[in-house]
Amino acid sequence: MSESDLKQREESEEVAKISEPEILPPIMRVIPQTRDHQRDEQLALQIRDLARHGLSKSATALTARVSTYILEKYYLEEFLEGQAEMQKGLASVAISEAMNGNTPILLHLLKTKLGWSEQHQIEISGEVRSVVSAKPLTKEEFIQRYLTTDDAPPE
Repeated sequence: MSESDLKQREESEEVAKISEPEILPPIMRVIPQTRDHQRDEQLALQIRDLARHGLSKSATALTARVSTYILEKYYLEEFLEGQAEMQKGLASVAISEAMNGNTPILLHLLKTKLGWSEQHQIEISGEVRSVVSAKPLTKEEFIQRYLTTDDAPPE
């Protein structure tokens, strides 16, 4: 390989590096952790968006590069707004799917929102006789004591 080929290869690699810069989302920027945290409106909007996408509080704090304490102290309202937006969106999609005939979603909504259950309750009424004895009865003793129809009280 000649010297001009090496130069051309190095230049093409540099151009490739320049044309493909590493782009990080704004939430990945380094935010200094100090005692005197100043509320940042841009960060508040990002926290709301992260919560809207379903991230937990700790995952949101980690992604936004703040502690959970800072998130709860300064950005809790935005986090809760984002969660509410996510729940509203999911609920509207689930209801529209159920109304369009999606049976599994319809059954899920009936069970969770309307209290429907597939369990059956059976009530049995009548007299309950219990056998409590230290020594087991023979079959004849059991029949005589508990299955006879005479009105005499058992011995």
